[in-house]
Amino acid sequence: MIYHIFDKTKLTNIPANDNENKWFDFNDFYNQDGITNDDIIVKELVNSDDFLRLMLHKFNSNKSFLSHCFYFEKPKNANSELSNFIVTDAALNQFPTLPERVKITENAINFCNKTNILGNDISQHPIVTFLNHSGHFNIKNPTACNSHLLVTECNRLMQAKADFSDFQLDCCLSPAARQTKGILQPRNTDIIVVNDINEGNSIVKSFLLNGWLGCGYLVGLDIRIVMNSRANLGDNARGIAKLGK
Repeated sequence: MIYHIFDKTKLTNIPANDNENKWFDFNDFYNQDGITNDDIIVKELVNSDDFLRLMLHKFNSNKSFLSHCFYFEKPKNANSELSNFIVTDAALNQFPTLPERVKITENAINFCNKTNILGNDISQHPIVTFLNHSGHFNIKNPTACNSHLLVTECNRLMQAKADFSDFQLDCCLSPAARQTKGILQPRNTDIIVVNDINEGNSIVKSFLLNGWLGCGYLVGLDIRIVMNSRANLGDNARGIAKLGK
């Protein structure tokens, strides 16, 4: 079952319930029982803060660390060198500490492995890149230092789960940029880990404005939760399909 959560003061043209979809005002959903891991929760026209409080109340009794993954599919007419990828975290954790960014990274890797949303061969580890606008270690640049430390820490903790690196955004998505800058990586980055919510929000909205199809997910819980911006509601169905519904 797909549960669509909305604010009845903001969304008045509500589709009828059917065998696969139920629509709930977020206040009414507090008392809804019987949600299983096979169900999907979709954020419709409702404030993110209200939606998050509801999800934490109903599904996070174990106090798991939650984060957000935004999945992108390239436009049909896009350059063939581009590929689908995930940006994390551009919506939930505002200015994460280094240990929190490790958890954000682990959540994203688990999400990819659980859903196979990127469609990678099962033998391939996800490629994870921490954005480093310097492109190299620079002791005078806190972002570059943190990115370098994250590669080291994630290799120590999760070497068997993913391949880690740190460099600029263009090198994440362009083989030509990597070749020019001498970066040896066999294919484009699968998971881009941003430094803070401002950087992530700018990247996400830039790709949406340039015709990429995207869908956001709240990750860290067993339940599948689609969490888009109120300005990006039209791609919910695509995200649900990618999660195997």
